[in-house]
Amino acid sequence: MSRLGSTIPLDSTPLAGQREQLDDIAASGFTDLWSAEASGADAFTPLVAASVSHPSFRLGTAIIPAYPRSPALMTMSAAALANVAHSEVVLGIGASSDVIVEKWNGLRFHAPYQRVRDVATFVRRALTGEKVDLVCESFSINRFRLDRVPKRQPKIMIAALRPGMLPLAGTVADGAIVNWLSPADVHRVTPYVFEANPQADIVARLFVVPSRDLTAVHCVRPSDGLSRPT
Repeated sequence: MSRLGSTIPLDSTPLAGQREQLDDIAASGFTDLWSAEASGADAFTPLVAASVSHPSFRLGTAIIPAYPRSPALMTMSAAALANVAHSEVVLGIGASSDVIVEKWNGLRFHAPYQRVRDVATFVRRALTGEKVDLVCESFSINRFRLDRVPKRQPKIMIAALRPGMLPLAGTVADGAIVNWLSPADVHRVTPYVFEANPQADIVARLFVVPSRDLTAVHCVRPSDGLSRPT
């Protein structure tokens, strides 16, 4: 099933004023709302606010960096969003970048494949309410148990672009989130995911400029456009 999503919050609108824009997004046929996390709003707050006023949207994070939050805190945040939401929640986890992790958050950007793998493994187990003991390459957690288990389990997806992370998205997660790809590239990377899990989902993050003014569109930098995970 193909879905059409929009990234929120829009840069020009305060969180408290996004409801009217969400009305327009819903009326335009969008089914999903996705958030990102770098240096603006955190990923969860815009989705929680949107779920209250527009409960029909599927909600997803694209992405939550695997380093700044502890695995337990990420589990609690995802569970809280799932407890608020009336529809499906997708927790997108990714390595992020050395700039965001080290320069902006003061953490060590080390072994990103292992970190994403270990965080996704822990979060999937912890969201069920299981008491988790996990000693792995990235961390050691002893006897964590989530107290507020969501009735509908969030899906977990992994941001991936290369042959190492793409199969991981199909094995320890429910699918992959791909970014910065041409249509031809998508056909090259998705087989890695489907070989690991033929039922996996693929979310493609696209950057678009909604305008008929081609001159203006050609002058827009990628960071100025709207991103549309689908």
